[in-house]
Amino acid sequence: MTRSRANRKQVVWAVSSLMLLASMISISTTAAADASSDTWTYSANIYLWGAGIDATTQTGGDIDISFSDILDNLDMAFMGGFAARKGKWSLFADAIYMDISASDGGSEAIPNLGGAINITRTVDADVKMESWITTLGAGYNVVDNEKATLDLIGGARYLWLDTEIKLNLKRDGVLLETSRQIKASESDDVWDGVVGIKGRINLNDKWYMPYYADVGTGGSDLTWQVLAGIGYIFEWGDVLLAYRYLDYDFDSGFMLKDMNISGPALGAKFYF
Repeated sequence: MTRSRANRKQVVWAVSSLMLLASMISISTTAAADASSDTWTYSANIYLWGAGIDATTQTGGDIDISFSDILDNLDMAFMGGFAARKGKWSLFADAIYMDISASDGGSEAIPNLGGAINITRTVDADVKMESWITTLGAGYNVVDNEKATLDLIGGARYLWLDTEIKLNLKRDGVLLETSRQIKASESDDVWDGVVGIKGRINLNDKWYMPYYADVGTGGSDLTWQVLAGIGYIFEWGDVLLAYRYLDYDFDSGFMLKDMNISGPALGAKFYF
């Protein structure tokens, strides 16, 4: 069922209010983080997100790209993040870049006309797609004890998509031989403000469960993201396995109507 822009705005504000209420309740029942620290600490992470992409075009066409398809046609990719913390305050950034290209082709024989003309039509297609998804934000810690941490966060998410399609058309026959090339490209981007929560639940001195959730709007009608997983602490850093889901509902001015990216992610985090 299609949702109106007004309804999507209401969803954003409702979820945001619930996040704030939950955090206020946590403050009253849990010890807050120590605000006396004046030393900056830093962390960086790299990961592989084994995600598939489902999308719908503005004309109603379906796009379904599995993770195996992405791997088969991947030219370049980067997935990683950076964070800094001082006392209750934190800054973070997460960036995903992908460059995918694929080629395909086929031919079709035109029915013989009285045996005099034999024509074959051939089409070779080259498709290239580049994308950036970047989330930037700041957080304020409201819970930090032996069992769990919880930060309120706010920031922005940027999405950029660039697609290029090149068709090489050729027609061969006894009386006719022609060829031509058709190119088409489109680029689009959106900025959205997001609010949410992030933190961890400590299972023991080695194992913990990281979590993250945000929701927002702006250039898109609605975007939201959730992540939950399991982490293990080594002397040199952490190893994490999580499931991540990112969803977009775009307005009519964007090249896509909606898009979601989901799948497991495996990564490592380093502290310095």
